[in-house]
Amino acid sequence: MFNLSNSDLVTSLELPEVDRRFNRTVQEYVEIIRDLTEQSAVARVKDIAEQRGVTRSSVSTALNSLVELGLVTHEHYGYVTLTESGRDLGEILTRRHQIIRQFLEKLLRLEPETADREACILEHSMSPETLNALLRFIRKVDGCPRCCGAD
Repeated sequence: MFNLSNSDLVTSLELPEVDRRFNRTVQEYVEIIRDLTEQSAVARVKDIAEQRGVTRSSVSTALNSLVELGLVTHEHYGYVTLTESGRDLGEILTRRHQIIRQFLEKLLRLEPETADREACILEHSMSPETLNALLRFIRKVDGCPRCCGAD
């Protein structure tokens, strides 16, 4: 048994839907900013560009959109900070990623690196209905003593 339900990942009944205005690119920027601020307490345009593999001017353009969407605050030549909405979106994306990664790694037995890479792709495209069905499946399997026991 994998005890997936022991984590906070699968305790809430349903995961909230991600606002349709927040396309994959927006979501990826939020994740990068969240990760940078967790690692070093600040996110700078230079660091975001490096993580994303784009130019600083591309990041500046994207940040303008993120500001308009209410996800970040950014002063010219200053640090980038997630707003409360940005932090909420980051938390939802983290939970989506972790649920999918755990499913791929623990239940489908993919290598951790493969599961993580695939989760990065699926977390942005999986519908809320499918993700919540996956969550219900994980809960059901986790409660079954005959499922996913020994190798």
